[in-house]
Amino acid sequence: MEAATGPGRLAGRIAIVSGGARGIGRAIAERFVQEGAKVVVGDLLDDELKQVEADGLVAEHLDVRERSDWKRVVDRCIAEFGPPNVLVNNAGVMLAAGIADTDGSEFRNSFDVNVLGAVFGLQAVIPSMRDGGGGSAIIVSSTAAVVGAAGLAPYAASKAANMSLAKSAALELGPLGIRVNSLHPGGVETPMSQGPLFDGFDQDAFYSRLPIPRIAQPAEIAGAAVFLASDDGGFATGSAFFVDGGQLAGPLL
Repeated sequence: MEAATGPGRLAGRIAIVSGGARGIGRAIAERFVQEGAKVVVGDLLDDELKQVEADGLVAEHLDVRERSDWKRVVDRCIAEFGPPNVLVNNAGVMLAAGIADTDGSEFRNSFDVNVLGAVFGLQAVIPSMRDGGGGSAIIVSSTAAVVGAAGLAPYAASKAANMSLAKSAALELGPLGIRVNSLHPGGVETPMSQGPLFDGFDQDAFYSRLPIPRIAQPAEIAGAAVFLASDDGGFATGSAFFVDGGQLAGPLL
């Protein structure tokens, strides 16, 4: 990973990125550093975190469901760089379940990680952002927030909740100078999207029909996160930003 060569769009920013050991979170963390930010990466994947540290980023074990973990990550951030003024709630799980068959565990686990984890992340950084004059929080959601996903209802429902959470948080935290937005990728080439849940799904055929006829790379989502974290996005809060190659522009005829 190359260090920033100029002041960058995020110079002076101090960020925490959850789920930052790989995929979209890793791409966001790397791009933030390139844009001049100081970054702490939190993740459950301890082996991947070792590689994150080897690549020069600060890494800390983080189970987003645990408030004590969030406190430790914020304390580490303050010790290394200072109080955080950017949060990227990116950690998430994708669990499959049929509506007729689920015992509810997939929904509980999805909401514990994807939604409550984001709530705890917001809670953890509110004091630092409030006392520092404000900040930006980004909740990584999905296009599944606004369209159904047969067999993936726990994931889709939790991602819809992420979008609503960002809007409610924007209203509550705006008086403190804290902006909150949701970021909605379409298909992105990550370990999650290439996992066994997608066995038998013809990704090439699906993505070839989009206005931008391919799957996205994680770095292409990171640019939108930079906008939301930077002064360029200074008037954006409570909004949902879609980076989906035109997937939701209309029916695939």
